[in-house]
Amino acid sequence: MGERTLSPEAIVGQALQIIERDGAPALTLRKLGAELGVDATAFYRHFRDKDDLLLACMDRAEMLAWEAVREVPPGATWQQTLLAVADVTWTMATTYPAVYAATFARTTGGPGERRMVEFLLRTLSSAGLDRASTVLSYRAFVEVLLSLSGANATIARLGPEVATKDAEAWARIHATAPSEELPVARAHAVELAGVTSREVFDFAVGAVIDRIAASTGARAD
Repeated sequence: MGERTLSPEAIVGQALQIIERDGAPALTLRKLGAELGVDATAFYRHFRDKDDLLLACMDRAEMLAWEAVREVPPGATWQQTLLAVADVTWTMATTYPAVYAATFARTTGGPGERRMVEFLLRTLSSAGLDRASTVLSYRAFVEVLLSLSGANATIARLGPEVATKDAEAWARIHATAPSEELPVARAHAVELAGVTSREVFDFAVGAVIDRIAASTGARAD
């Protein structure tokens, strides 16, 4: 293969395409090299191994999220800013479901994550929290975002047939449950089946924001 210089940005961009097209397990340095026209060993100049590259792909998504929210509109409250971060996180997870499914519980340590951490800590500090409460609120908020958006991304990567089966499980299981054995679940079968993942995400995000607001004595928007 021809020897040419590749930037980390170009490598991550191609790796993202492979992951979203074929899945994270399909990403290999050999495949990446073949698609970029270089020897696989060329990637070790920028990344220690495949896991390092996978985390860099997640960090690219985090950087895109930060770029989307870093310019807070004049007059925006800290609550509105957190809601904007939540919305863009969900968007990134649905845009790059394979990357999120593989890495949502990981710490990238990259520039995108570092910038988002700084942005969120500054936002929460502006709410009047002390340092310990700021950090706890940050961790709770971020872990709700990543766990729920990551879980949704994981389901999205199962394929349409399995995803449909999973989505219909509430109705299939509880609507046919014996009333004498599971009366409350049977009574709520329609509602259980009707709740969407995005509704659960928004509810959980709102609950965390309300809890933070209560600790500051502020009114949640």
